[in-house]
Amino acid sequence: MARVDDYQLSFDLAAEQLAQMDPARVAERSGAAEAAGGAALELAYYGRPVRVGLAPVAVEVLDGGPEIPLAEQALILHYLTRADGEPLADDWITFREVEAGEFYWSAFVKRAKNPLVGFFGSRPELLKELAPKVGGEGPGISGDVSVVVRAFPKVLIMLVLWEGDDEFPADGNLLFDASIGHYLITEDVALAAGLPIYKMMALARG
Repeated sequence: MARVDDYQLSFDLAAEQLAQMDPARVAERSGAAEAAGGAALELAYYGRPVRVGLAPVAVEVLDGGPEIPLAEQALILHYLTRADGEPLADDWITFREVEAGEFYWSAFVKRAKNPLVGFFGSRPELLKELAPKVGGEGPGISGDVSVVVRAFPKVLIMLVLWEGDDEFPADGNLLFDASIGHYLITEDVALAAGLPIYKMMALARG
């Protein structure tokens, strides 16, 4: 399990890279907006407005809510530094189809698929109810119930559930726009996939 020191190192390395990049180019490629005269970037992160200062690099929320954990701050910087402007493909792939997805498969199942099915499999309507609070933008195109969440301006994740019956238990999966590799490395895809689920679980528990 990653330690705080690991997250800090990940953040620091990405911050160093971001500080050397042209803010206008980063904004264009990532779908973020320049702010503060080019001294910051603003973007939506699971439905929350976020500002990333560039001198020094720092992440802050603009909605008055809780601060973003360090691991997620590093994820935001990874997105900004990796984004290359590739258009959304409007084509959905599984995690196994992401580059090196097989290598991270167990982590993905533990972080995302199992929590999705375990918490929402017996109450799919709750998934639809809470999704708009974490960047949900409407129904997906797969399963009995599915929702599309916009994690970042150019990162779409579809959460899919198949309802159980007397013969088969509930099941689920997560799908990604096929452009995902242009914006996140595979390890970050596994992390990003689980985040809306945990955020909705927290909301459900109050």
